[in-house]
Amino acid sequence: MALSMLVLLVPVFLLVGFYRYLGHEDPPAVDTTEVYGSVERAGQFTPLRPTDLPPGWRIASATYTGGILRLGVTAPSDGAMQLAQSAQPAATLIPSIIGTAGSAGAPVSINGTDWQRHDDARPGERALIQSTPTRTVIIFGRATDSQLQRLASSLR
Repeated sequence: MALSMLVLLVPVFLLVGFYRYLGHEDPPAVDTTEVYGSVERAGQFTPLRPTDLPPGWRIASATYTGGILRLGVTAPSDGAMQLAQSAQPAATLIPSIIGTAGSAGAPVSINGTDWQRHDDARPGERALIQSTPTRTVIIFGRATDSQLQRLASSLR
């Protein structure tokens, strides 16, 4: 029986090694053109786009439903974040995205724009929130403060 298992495991290990050798362990990046086009056609708000993200950062998902634009972003070292934008006021959007748990932290200035830090938005997650009269932006997830701030600084 052990010999049979060895015969089966050798090809599996070879396939996994070959797959990694070809460099296919990186997740695919998503083209956000159509999603941003949908937001612009809806005309509710002007969406911010992540630009000039460092190598290893990827947009893994993009959706626009119910007036909320959501981008899933991955960063190296297991940084997983979501960027949510909407014309909804902060008082409505924040509880629907990150809930009512957690506490507001110290404000932070990123590229001359004020963001509100929110700790333990959801268990084990942090958030940065920016609210203007026309748009609310929430960046949250299981990422470091520097990763959240890097994503916020890339928004144009």
